[in-house]
Amino acid sequence: MAIAESRPYRTPAASSVVTDLGLVWPTSDIDQLSEFWNPGDDVVIRASATLAESFWDETGISPGEDVLLVAIVGCMPARSRWRSQAHFRERDGVWLADVELKADGSELAVELTADLWVVGPGRTASPDPMNAIHQSARLWQLPTPISLRLERDEADFPTSATSFGATGRRSVPWALEIAADAEPHWSISSSIRLFVNTDLEICHQIVDGDAPEDVYKAIECDIHLGVLHLLGGWRNSIRADRMRDIADDDLGSIAALGLSIASSLGLTLEEGCRLAIEDPMTLVSRSREALALHGKASGK
Repeated sequence: MAIAESRPYRTPAASSVVTDLGLVWPTSDIDQLSEFWNPGDDVVIRASATLAESFWDETGISPGEDVLLVAIVGCMPARSRWRSQAHFRERDGVWLADVELKADGSELAVELTADLWVVGPGRTASPDPMNAIHQSARLWQLPTPISLRLERDEADFPTSATSFGATGRRSVPWALEIAADAEPHWSISSSIRLFVNTDLEICHQIVDGDAPEDVYKAIECDIHLGVLHLLGGWRNSIRADRMRDIADDDLGSIAALGLSIASSLGLTLEEGCRLAIEDPMTLVSRSREALALHGKASGK
């Protein structure tokens, strides 16, 4: 049996590396990211680190050798990972490094984790010169990766008001946008969002709840079709019973919303997904009829 040789190397004290990590975009604090992030938006982080004078003695590395600050951002639900790095440089007697990293918004969902490493030529204390240096050794890292939550905890449907002209959207009162590759287990806020056009006067009525009732019915109809179409795209990959299990296990998932919508239309989730893909006009008609009946039943 082959045995991998262990090559331990000297590492610095935890306090010998001081780091700072923040958001460049969206412009918010890390713990408020979910309030400002919209599905499809990129997330840009910036990290900096400073090495204490003791770092060099503790690691046995000479100042000026290649030591890197590495930033790693991962999104487990989307199975995506990004990495960026920068060399430590001396500035006014202090060894500093700054790194910026962009996570592609089209691949993001639910939560990100950010980690920082200091990587360099680790000294192994081996008497063999060939093994005396462990190249690209992970000398230091954060005690715990930083969590950046993307989904909101509120139960309301995720909605944003923005200028469609400034963001390159068509000049319509509202638009429903779905995250690329959203999966049934993703949260509602990570999968789909309603955008309302601030360029039009009706935006204020919609946001304030003063728009005509037909407007809200039309928006709800768009949501019905959008959600079931999203889930319908997975019907050949995920069995119907598994889709229902996802909905039952997490009431905040897009699968749960789809199940609720289908039930409100008098359909099974499978039938609602089939209509959304194969016969969307029939689904739209059924949605309009159901919304009209609900409106009469509630006295609207």
